[in-house]
Amino acid sequence: MGSNPVRVIMTLPHESANSINQARDFLFELMDTKKTPDVPKAIRERARAILKHYPMQCDVKTMHDPDCGVYGWGKGKDE
Repeated sequence: MGSNPVRVIMTLPHESANSINQARDFLFELMDTKKTPDVPKAIRERARAILKHYPMQCDVKTMHDPDCGVYGWGKGKDE
């Protein structure tokens, strides 16, 4: 084994972006007492804490930029 293993990604960038967006929507639903009335307060607080620094949809769109190396989906500007 070499010191620089090749990372194989089987998921396409748009599939990953969709998952990130769906997870964000799910966290927002967990915080909504009308949509999820039986969710415990501790879970709602955890969802809120996660969302504090969670990427918004505009951030996820940036990940698709082929010149952007964010999350390893692009080549990066230095390569």
